[in-house]
Amino acid sequence: MSSSQPPSGERNPLGLDELIAILVAFGTMGAILFWVTGKNPDRLNARNWQFPAVFSQPAVTPASPGILTPAPPNSDLRSPATTLVPSESDVAPVAPLGPILPATPPVGAIVVVPPKPIVRSTPAPAITKPKAAKPKVGPVILSDVPDKYWARPFIVALVDRKIFADSTDNKFRPDEPMTRAELARLIQRMSDDKEPIRKPIDFKDVKDKSPVAPAIDHTVKTGYLKGYPNNEFRPEKQIPRVEVIAALASGLSLKPSTKATKTLQVYTDRAKVPKWAVNKVASATEAGIVVNHPKRTLLQPNRIATRAEVAAMIYQAMAKKGQVPAKSSEYVVKPLKLSK
Repeated sequence: MSSSQPPSGERNPLGLDELIAILVAFGTMGAILFWVTGKNPDRLNARNWQFPAVFSQPAVTPASPGILTPAPPNSDLRSPATTLVPSESDVAPVAPLGPILPATPPVGAIVVVPPKPIVRSTPAPAITKPKAAKPKVGPVILSDVPDKYWARPFIVALVDRKIFADSTDNKFRPDEPMTRAELARLIQRMSDDKEPIRKPIDFKDVKDKSPVAPAIDHTVKTGYLKGYPNNEFRPEKQIPRVEVIAALASGLSLKPSTKATKTLQVYTDRAKVPKWAVNKVASATEAGIVVNHPKRTLLQPNRIATRAEVAAMIYQAMAKKGQVPAKSSEYVVKPLKLSK
């Protein structure tokens, strides 16, 4: 009888066939796992998994989407070049980093093509048109008013302000007489902002459709001019100097500050002033409105006023109202300083 020995506790080493079978099994499992994760990486949250070169492609870092990453030199992977195009949700819309890739990548290289960078357009600067320069107003040229003419400063200032708007052919006609209608036009232009203080008068010698009717109505309602008896205005009547002075004093509501006879002592011909106009002339004299040429102390109240004389007194009235700066002239009358 042969006696049997108990089995030994030692294990026999694996044979070659068994080792090959195990390697094949693990390789198959790895291939299946690689195929599953490559097909749908979001299912296993395997987007950021990194496998050895034997089982997968090299991982691409998100910070450098444009860097060319070659395959490891010791890898047995010999697959042709593969181009990975990331989806829009995986790639931030920024410009590619790193060097510019060649048109044809080398064999064995894995190229990550970034999406087309967003070109941020810079709006063109707004074009601002330069402001047109204001045309310069040239000097007033009046052929019949020379530089040394006594009333030139007053005339030029009023022509420039369109108070006198009837100059033609560069002529002012300074020595021509002034009519009541013409004075009404000048007063309307110098006092168009004054509020009415009287009711208009329906003059029988001024038609409603007359060109001077609005100016006459304005001067009457603002207190500058009055009519004559029998409801007449007499628009074509040449106006004497005293009526010009009285009209300006009335429209500005001037009152003498002292006894009128004392103020009128500045004039050598004061006896010629009509009684109805004494206070008006005195108040206008105190206000610096009266202008006498060629002699300042000679009033000549009843002489027909010229266009130059009316221009000088109209300007002085505007200066009294603060509409224009005052002008110094040797012909502007200044009241005498009389002892009380």
